[in-house]
Amino acid sequence: MAGVTVGRTDDPFERTVETLLDAAFDDARWGDAFREIDWLCALNGGQFTALAANGDGDPEAVFAACYIDGDPHQEIVADWAANYAPFSENVPRIGRLPAWRLTHNEELFTPAEKRSSLMYNEFQPKYDCRDQMAVVVDRKSGGRPEDGCLFWTMANGEADWEPDKLKRIRALLPHIRQAVRVRRELAASEADAYADATALLENAAPGAVFLDRRGNIASANRTAQRMLRDRDGIHEWRGELRAAAPRDDARLRRLVAGALPRIGGIPAGGTMSAQRPSGLPLILHVHPVTPGRADFGAERVAALVLVRDPDAGRLDPQTVGDALGLTPAESRVAVLLGTGRSVRDIARELGRSENTVRWTLKNVLSKTNSARQADLVRLLLQLPPGDRGR
Repeated sequence: MAGVTVGRTDDPFERTVETLLDAAFDDARWGDAFREIDWLCALNGGQFTALAANGDGDPEAVFAACYIDGDPHQEIVADWAANYAPFSENVPRIGRLPAWRLTHNEELFTPAEKRSSLMYNEFQPKYDCRDQMAVVVDRKSGGRPEDGCLFWTMANGEADWEPDKLKRIRALLPHIRQAVRVRRELAASEADAYADATALLENAAPGAVFLDRRGNIASANRTAQRMLRDRDGIHEWRGELRAAAPRDDARLRRLVAGALPRIGGIPAGGTMSAQRPSGLPLILHVHPVTPGRADFGAERVAALVLVRDPDAGRLDPQTVGDALGLTPAESRVAVLLGTGRSVRDIARELGRSENTVRWTLKNVLSKTNSARQADLVRLLLQLPPGDRGR
Protein backbone atom coordinates (compact mmCIF):
# COMPACT_ATOMS: atom_id res chain seq x y z
CA MET A 1 0.00 0.00 0.00
CA ALA A 2 1.27 3.44 -0.86
CA GLY A 3 2.36 5.60 2.03
CA VAL A 4 2.82 2.65 4.46
CA THR A 5 6.34 1.95 5.68
CA VAL A 6 7.01 -1.59 6.83
CA GLY A 7 9.67 -1.82 9.51
CA ARG A 8 10.52 -0.85 13.03
CA THR A 9 9.36 2.41 14.56
CA ASP A 10 11.68 5.40 14.84
CA ASP A 11 10.22 6.38 18.21
CA PRO A 12 12.91 5.54 20.84
CA PHE A 13 10.40 4.38 23.46
CA GLU A 14 8.44 2.18 21.06
CA ARG A 15 11.66 0.77 19.63
CA THR A 16 12.81 -0.16 23.14
CA VAL A 17 9.49 -1.89 23.86
CA GLU A 18 9.69 -3.84 20.58
CA THR A 19 13.23 -4.95 21.36
CA LEU A 20 12.16 -6.11 24.83
CA LEU A 21 9.42 -8.25 23.31
CA ASP A 22 11.90 -9.70 20.82
CA ALA A 23 14.27 -10.52 23.69
CA ALA A 24 11.52 -12.40 25.52
CA PHE A 25 11.69 -15.01 22.76
CA ASP A 26 15.31 -14.69 21.65
CA ASP A 27 18.27 -14.70 24.04
CA ALA A 28 20.45 -13.00 21.45
CA ARG A 29 18.32 -9.84 21.70
CA TRP A 30 18.79 -9.15 25.42
CA GLY A 31 21.97 -7.21 24.73
CA ASP A 32 20.06 -5.06 22.24
CA ALA A 33 17.26 -4.55 24.75
CA PHE A 34 19.65 -3.40 27.47
CA ARG A 35 21.40 -1.10 24.99
CA GLU A 36 18.08 0.50 24.02
CA ILE A 37 17.14 0.92 27.69
CA ASP A 38 20.51 2.50 28.52
CA TRP A 39 20.22 4.90 25.60
CA LEU A 40 16.57 5.82 26.25
CA CYS A 41 17.06 6.41 29.97
CA ALA A 42 20.69 7.63 29.93
CA LEU A 43 21.92 4.76 32.10
CA ASN A 44 25.36 3.27 32.53
CA GLY A 45 24.28 -0.36 32.53
CA GLY A 46 22.19 -2.42 34.90
CA GLN A 47 21.57 -5.80 36.44
CA PHE A 48 18.54 -8.02 36.91
CA THR A 49 18.66 -10.15 40.05
CA ALA A 50 16.13 -12.79 41.13
CA LEU A 51 15.69 -13.58 44.82
CA ALA A 52 14.06 -16.72 46.21
CA ALA A 53 13.67 -18.04 49.73
CA ASN A 54 16.37 -20.55 50.69
CA GLY A 55 15.96 -23.49 53.06
CA ASP A 56 16.02 -21.15 56.06
CA GLY A 57 13.37 -18.89 54.56
CA ASP A 58 15.82 -16.07 53.83
CA PRO A 59 16.00 -14.39 50.40
CA GLU A 60 18.90 -15.59 48.28
CA ALA A 61 19.98 -14.64 44.75
CA VAL A 62 19.25 -17.44 42.27
CA PHE A 63 19.79 -15.53 39.02
CA ALA A 64 21.64 -12.40 37.93
CA ALA A 65 22.46 -10.87 34.54
CA CYS A 66 24.50 -7.70 34.11
CA TYR A 67 24.75 -5.65 30.90
CA ILE A 68 26.64 -2.42 30.19
CA ASP A 69 25.97 -0.72 26.86
CA GLY A 70 24.38 -3.93 25.64
CA ASP A 71 27.38 -6.14 26.45
CA PRO A 72 27.09 -8.93 29.06
CA HIS A 73 29.37 -8.61 32.07
CA GLN A 74 28.93 -11.83 34.01
CA GLU A 75 32.38 -11.33 35.51
CA ILE A 76 30.80 -8.58 37.61
CA VAL A 77 28.07 -10.99 38.70
CA ALA A 78 30.68 -13.64 39.51
CA ASP A 79 32.72 -11.17 41.56
CA TRP A 80 29.65 -10.10 43.50
CA ALA A 81 28.45 -13.68 44.09
CA ALA A 82 31.87 -14.90 45.23
CA ASN A 83 33.04 -11.97 47.32
CA TYR A 84 30.26 -9.55 48.21
CA ALA A 85 26.86 -11.29 48.28
CA PRO A 86 27.04 -12.10 52.03
CA PHE A 87 27.87 -8.44 52.74
CA SER A 88 25.25 -6.85 50.49
CA GLU A 89 23.13 -5.08 53.08
CA ASN A 90 21.10 -3.43 50.34
CA VAL A 91 19.87 -6.61 48.64
CA PRO A 92 17.37 -7.87 51.25
CA ARG A 93 16.10 -4.30 51.63
CA ILE A 94 15.50 -4.08 47.89
CA GLY A 95 13.63 -7.38 48.12
CA ARG A 96 11.21 -5.85 50.64
CA LEU A 97 10.43 -2.78 48.52
CA PRO A 98 6.94 -2.41 47.05
CA ALA A 99 6.86 -3.27 43.36
CA TRP A 100 7.82 -0.46 40.97
CA ARG A 101 9.00 1.94 43.69
CA LEU A 102 12.25 3.49 42.48
CA THR A 103 14.66 3.77 45.40
CA HIS A 104 18.10 5.36 45.33
CA ASN A 105 21.09 3.42 46.57
CA GLU A 106 21.76 5.95 49.35
CA GLU A 107 18.45 4.98 50.98
CA LEU A 108 19.46 1.31 51.15
CA PHE A 109 22.41 1.67 53.54
CA THR A 110 22.46 3.02 57.08
CA PRO A 111 24.97 5.76 58.02
CA ALA A 112 27.05 3.18 59.88
CA GLU A 113 27.05 0.85 56.86
CA LYS A 114 28.20 3.67 54.61
CA ARG A 115 31.34 3.83 56.73
CA SER A 116 32.01 0.08 56.94
CA SER A 117 30.14 -1.81 54.20
CA LEU A 118 32.27 -3.68 51.66
CA MET A 119 29.39 -3.48 49.21
CA TYR A 120 29.05 0.29 49.53
CA ASN A 121 32.73 1.19 49.87
CA GLU A 122 34.43 -1.39 47.67
CA PHE A 123 32.19 -3.18 45.19
CA GLN A 124 30.06 -0.24 44.04
CA PRO A 125 32.98 2.18 43.50
CA LYS A 126 34.90 -0.57 41.69
CA TYR A 127 32.14 -0.82 39.07
CA ASP A 128 31.02 2.83 39.17
CA CYS A 129 27.52 1.97 40.33
CA ARG A 130 27.07 3.73 43.65
CA ASP A 131 24.80 6.30 41.99
CA GLN A 132 22.11 3.79 41.11
CA MET A 133 18.40 3.20 41.42
CA ALA A 134 16.79 -0.07 42.46
CA VAL A 135 13.27 -1.25 41.69
CA VAL A 136 11.33 -4.49 42.15
CA VAL A 137 10.12 -5.38 38.66
CA ASP A 138 8.01 -8.40 39.53
CA ARG A 139 6.77 -10.34 42.51
CA LYS A 140 4.36 -13.24 42.86
CA SER A 141 0.77 -12.09 43.15
CA GLY A 142 0.05 -11.90 46.86
CA GLY A 143 3.59 -13.07 47.58
CA ARG A 144 5.39 -12.08 50.74
CA PRO A 145 8.66 -10.13 50.46
CA GLU A 146 10.58 -13.08 51.88
CA ASP A 147 9.25 -15.30 49.07
CA GLY A 148 11.47 -13.48 46.59
CA CYS A 149 11.20 -11.18 43.61
CA LEU A 150 13.00 -9.96 40.50
CA PHE A 151 14.64 -6.57 40.86
CA TRP A 152 16.54 -4.23 38.56
CA THR A 153 19.44 -2.04 39.62
CA MET A 154 20.54 0.64 37.14
CA ALA A 155 23.59 2.88 37.24
CA ASN A 156 23.19 6.53 36.32
CA GLY A 157 24.87 7.75 33.15
CA GLU A 158 24.29 11.42 33.93
CA ALA A 159 24.87 13.84 36.78
CA ASP A 160 21.32 13.70 38.15
CA TRP A 161 18.11 11.69 38.17
CA GLU A 162 15.91 14.18 36.36
CA PRO A 163 12.10 13.81 36.62
CA ASP A 164 11.78 13.06 32.88
CA LYS A 165 14.38 10.32 33.21
CA LEU A 166 12.50 8.69 36.10
CA LYS A 167 9.26 9.03 34.15
CA ARG A 168 10.73 7.10 31.21
CA ILE A 169 11.99 4.37 33.54
CA ARG A 170 8.57 4.02 35.19
CA ALA A 171 6.90 3.86 31.78
CA LEU A 172 9.17 0.97 30.80
CA LEU A 173 8.51 -1.11 33.92
CA PRO A 174 5.27 -2.83 32.78
CA HIS A 175 6.91 -3.74 29.46
CA ILE A 176 10.01 -5.12 31.18
CA ARG A 177 7.80 -7.13 33.52
CA GLN A 178 5.84 -8.57 30.61
CA ALA A 179 9.01 -9.55 28.72
CA VAL A 180 10.46 -11.19 31.83
CA ARG A 181 7.25 -13.09 32.56
CA VAL A 182 7.18 -14.46 29.02
CA ARG A 183 10.82 -15.48 29.32
CA ARG A 184 10.21 -17.17 32.68
CA GLU A 185 7.30 -19.15 31.27
CA LEU A 186 9.39 -20.30 28.31
CA ALA A 187 12.30 -21.34 30.52
CA ALA A 188 10.01 -23.19 32.91
CA SER A 189 8.31 -24.93 29.97
CA GLU A 190 11.66 -26.13 28.65
CA ALA A 191 12.55 -27.59 32.04
CA ASP A 192 9.08 -29.12 32.42
CA ALA A 193 9.41 -30.72 28.99
CA TYR A 194 12.58 -32.38 30.26
CA ALA A 195 10.71 -33.47 33.37
CA ASP A 196 8.00 -35.01 31.20
CA ALA A 197 10.51 -37.80 30.64
CA THR A 198 9.08 -39.04 33.95
CA ALA A 199 6.11 -40.34 31.98
CA LEU A 200 8.47 -42.45 29.88
CA LEU A 201 10.07 -43.81 33.03
CA GLU A 202 6.88 -44.61 34.94
CA ASN A 203 7.04 -48.32 34.31
CA ALA A 204 10.79 -48.63 33.84
CA ALA A 205 13.34 -49.85 36.34
CA PRO A 206 15.15 -46.55 37.01
CA GLY A 207 13.73 -44.25 39.65
CA ALA A 208 13.50 -40.61 38.59
CA VAL A 209 13.47 -37.79 41.15
CA PHE A 210 13.17 -34.19 39.94
CA LEU A 211 14.46 -31.39 42.17
CA ASP A 212 13.62 -27.70 42.06
CA ARG A 213 16.32 -25.03 42.17
CA ARG A 214 16.34 -25.14 45.99
CA GLY A 215 17.05 -28.87 45.94
CA ASN A 216 13.57 -29.88 47.12
CA ILE A 217 11.76 -32.81 45.52
CA ALA A 218 9.40 -31.51 42.84
CA SER A 219 8.18 -34.88 41.55
CA ALA A 220 9.15 -38.54 41.27
CA ASN A 221 8.07 -41.49 39.15
CA ARG A 222 6.45 -44.57 40.68
CA THR A 223 9.70 -46.49 41.04
CA ALA A 224 11.30 -43.63 42.97
CA GLN A 225 8.15 -43.09 45.03
CA ARG A 226 8.29 -46.71 46.16
CA MET A 227 11.97 -46.38 47.11
CA LEU A 228 11.26 -43.20 49.05
CA ARG A 229 8.24 -44.71 50.79
CA ASP A 230 10.08 -47.91 51.73
CA ARG A 231 13.22 -45.95 52.70
CA ASP A 232 15.08 -48.34 50.41
CA GLY A 233 18.45 -46.58 50.51
CA ILE A 234 16.89 -43.15 49.90
CA HIS A 235 14.12 -41.20 51.60
CA GLU A 236 12.52 -37.78 51.77
CA TRP A 237 13.35 -35.49 54.68
CA ARG A 238 11.72 -32.07 54.91
CA GLY A 239 11.19 -32.11 51.18
CA GLU A 240 14.80 -33.03 50.37
CA LEU A 241 16.18 -36.21 48.84
CA ARG A 242 18.43 -37.93 51.38
CA ALA A 243 20.43 -41.16 51.52
CA ALA A 244 20.17 -43.63 54.40
CA ALA A 245 23.85 -43.95 55.34
CA PRO A 246 25.43 -40.74 56.73
CA ARG A 247 28.47 -40.97 54.46
CA ASP A 248 26.27 -41.55 51.40
CA ASP A 249 23.99 -38.71 52.46
CA ALA A 250 26.90 -36.27 52.67
CA ARG A 251 28.05 -37.34 49.22
CA LEU A 252 24.53 -36.96 47.77
CA ARG A 253 24.17 -33.48 49.22
CA ARG A 254 27.48 -32.45 47.65
CA LEU A 255 26.38 -33.78 44.26
CA VAL A 256 23.04 -31.97 44.46
CA ALA A 257 24.81 -28.75 45.47
CA GLY A 258 27.09 -29.15 42.44
CA ALA A 259 24.10 -29.58 40.12
CA LEU A 260 22.43 -26.51 41.67
CA PRO A 261 25.30 -24.04 42.08
CA ARG A 262 24.93 -20.49 43.29
CA ILE A 263 24.90 -17.80 40.63
CA GLY A 264 28.23 -17.52 38.90
CA GLY A 265 28.86 -21.25 39.28
CA ILE A 266 28.80 -23.91 36.56
CA PRO A 267 26.36 -26.79 37.19
CA ALA A 268 27.91 -30.25 37.20
CA GLY A 269 26.55 -33.77 37.58
CA GLY A 270 27.98 -36.88 39.16
CA THR A 271 27.42 -40.51 40.12
CA MET A 272 27.53 -42.32 43.46
CA SER A 273 26.36 -45.50 45.15
CA ALA A 274 24.10 -45.62 48.20
CA GLN A 275 23.95 -48.50 50.66
CA ARG A 276 20.59 -49.90 51.71
CA PRO A 277 19.32 -52.38 54.31
CA SER A 278 19.40 -55.32 51.89
CA GLY A 279 20.47 -55.92 48.33
CA LEU A 280 23.14 -54.35 46.20
CA PRO A 281 23.79 -50.60 46.64
CA LEU A 282 21.68 -48.20 44.61
CA ILE A 283 23.41 -46.24 41.85
CA LEU A 284 22.48 -42.54 41.78
CA HIS A 285 23.14 -40.32 38.75
CA VAL A 286 22.68 -36.58 39.46
CA HIS A 287 22.14 -34.38 36.38
CA PRO A 288 21.60 -30.59 36.22
CA VAL A 289 18.63 -29.50 34.12
CA THR A 290 19.72 -26.29 32.41
CA PRO A 291 17.28 -24.53 30.05
CA GLY A 292 18.68 -23.20 26.81
CA ARG A 293 17.67 -19.66 27.74
CA ALA A 294 18.06 -17.21 30.63
CA ASP A 295 15.31 -18.01 33.12
CA PHE A 296 15.21 -14.83 35.26
CA GLY A 297 14.65 -16.92 38.38
CA ALA A 298 11.73 -18.96 37.01
CA GLU A 299 10.28 -21.66 39.26
CA ARG A 300 11.35 -24.79 37.43
CA VAL A 301 12.82 -28.27 37.60
CA ALA A 302 16.56 -27.77 38.05
CA ALA A 303 18.05 -31.24 38.59
CA LEU A 304 17.26 -34.88 37.85
CA VAL A 305 18.39 -37.77 40.02
CA LEU A 306 18.16 -41.16 38.30
CA VAL A 307 18.21 -44.04 40.77
CA ARG A 308 19.20 -47.43 39.37
CA ASP A 309 18.55 -50.55 41.40
CA PRO A 310 20.96 -53.33 40.33
CA ASP A 311 18.47 -55.84 41.71
CA ALA A 312 15.57 -54.49 39.62
CA GLY A 313 14.20 -57.01 37.18
CA ARG A 314 16.20 -59.86 38.67
CA LEU A 315 14.80 -63.34 38.33
CA ASP A 316 12.06 -64.42 40.67
CA PRO A 317 13.24 -67.40 42.80
CA GLN A 318 9.97 -69.26 42.21
CA THR A 319 10.33 -68.80 38.44
CA VAL A 320 13.88 -70.16 38.61
CA GLY A 321 12.84 -73.08 40.80
CA ASP A 322 9.98 -74.07 38.49
CA ALA A 323 12.15 -73.78 35.38
CA LEU A 324 15.22 -75.60 36.69
CA GLY A 325 13.72 -77.99 39.22
CA LEU A 326 15.36 -76.40 42.26
CA THR A 327 14.24 -76.23 45.86
CA PRO A 328 13.30 -72.79 47.27
CA ALA A 329 16.64 -72.57 49.11
CA GLU A 330 18.56 -73.51 45.96
CA SER A 331 16.57 -71.01 43.89
CA ARG A 332 17.39 -68.15 46.26
CA VAL A 333 21.10 -68.94 46.10
CA ALA A 334 21.01 -69.21 42.28
CA VAL A 335 19.20 -65.87 41.88
CA LEU A 336 21.63 -64.06 44.18
CA LEU A 337 24.58 -65.54 42.32
CA GLY A 338 23.04 -64.29 39.08
CA THR A 339 23.07 -60.70 40.41
CA GLY A 340 26.83 -60.83 40.87
CA ARG A 341 26.99 -61.57 44.57
CA SER A 342 29.83 -63.58 46.04
CA VAL A 343 29.39 -66.60 48.31
CA ARG A 344 30.18 -64.37 51.28
CA ASP A 345 27.54 -61.81 50.21
CA ILE A 346 24.94 -64.55 49.73
CA ALA A 347 25.70 -66.05 53.14
CA ARG A 348 25.38 -62.68 54.83
CA GLU A 349 22.11 -61.81 53.07
CA LEU A 350 20.47 -65.19 53.73
CA GLY A 351 21.83 -65.55 57.25
CA ARG A 352 23.60 -68.80 56.43
CA SER A 353 27.18 -69.95 56.79
CA GLU A 354 29.46 -69.80 53.77
CA ASN A 355 29.86 -73.60 53.89
CA THR A 356 26.09 -74.02 53.68
CA VAL A 357 25.93 -71.69 50.68
CA ARG A 358 28.77 -73.57 48.94
CA TRP A 359 27.00 -76.89 49.53
CA THR A 360 23.72 -75.52 48.18
CA LEU A 361 25.49 -74.03 45.17
CA LYS A 362 27.16 -77.38 44.45
CA ASN A 363 23.71 -79.00 44.31
CA VAL A 364 22.46 -76.27 41.96
CA LEU A 365 25.38 -76.81 39.58
CA SER A 366 24.72 -80.53 39.58
CA LYS A 367 20.98 -80.22 38.93
CA THR A 368 21.50 -77.76 36.06
CA ASN A 369 24.44 -79.64 34.50
CA SER A 370 26.59 -76.53 34.92
CA ALA A 371 30.32 -77.18 35.13
CA ARG A 372 31.08 -73.73 36.57
CA GLN A 373 29.31 -70.82 38.21
CA ALA A 374 29.68 -68.84 34.96
CA ASP A 375 27.72 -71.54 33.13
CA LEU A 376 24.94 -71.24 35.70
CA VAL A 377 24.82 -67.46 35.31
CA ARG A 378 24.54 -67.77 31.51
CA LEU A 379 21.68 -70.23 31.99
CA LEU A 380 19.90 -67.84 34.35
CA LEU A 381 20.22 -64.97 31.89
CA GLN A 382 18.30 -67.01 29.32
CA LEU A 383 15.27 -67.25 31.61
CA PRO A 384 12.47 -64.62 31.45
CA PRO A 385 12.67 -62.05 34.28
CA GLY A 386 10.06 -62.23 36.99
CA ASP A 387 8.83 -59.91 39.67
CA ARG A 388 11.29 -59.06 42.39
CA GLY A 389 8.57 -59.32 44.97
CA ARG A 390 9.79 -56.22 46.78
